[in-house]
Amino acid sequence: MTRIIVLIGLFFASCALFFYNPFWSVAQEKSTPQQDSHLPDFTAKDMTLRRFDEQGALSSLVKAEKMEYYNDSVTTFSKPSYIIYPKDGSPRWKIDADNGVFDQQDRVILNENVVISSIDPTQSLKQIYTSYLEVNLVTMQVTSDKKITIEGTQYNATGIGLKADLNLRQFELIKDIQATYETITP
Repeated sequence: MTRIIVLIGLFFASCALFFYNPFWSVAQEKSTPQQDSHLPDFTAKDMTLRRFDEQGALSSLVKAEKMEYYNDSVTTFSKPSYIIYPKDGSPRWKIDADNGVFDQQDRVILNENVVISSIDPTQSLKQIYTSYLEVNLVTMQVTSDKKITIEGTQYNATGIGLKADLNLRQFELIKDIQATYETITP
């Protein structure tokens, strides 16, 4: 009989240990989702970034609704607005777009609803419209291979492709150029 009591005691003790496992109370380690390589390392909203040249003069100012920096040295912008300061220091050009990418090699790629506007009221070229534009922030060279529309004081022009130097205020349409000029006589 003592053997039966011992066996019954062992049975209840093993059941108690089975149902009271202290390791069950420890929360299971949550499985973390794999790091998505497309997630930014840093995000900013309503940001302003000033860029200076080697002499310490302001060369460009960018404002954006949203900026995302990625570890592979790429920065994306939502609704960027660049103000370009050529070598003499006074702002001449403002470039707006829906999206932009800065590739850390002093090159900005702007996409969708890109508009270059002249800040200088004496400039005969007022605005340039395109869907894609590349800007080298060191040389102030601008290129595009998309449709370009130019609005000036007394002219309008369209074409495919653009080469421009913002410092020298020189703009060249590449091909399929159509222009209308208006002569205003006093």
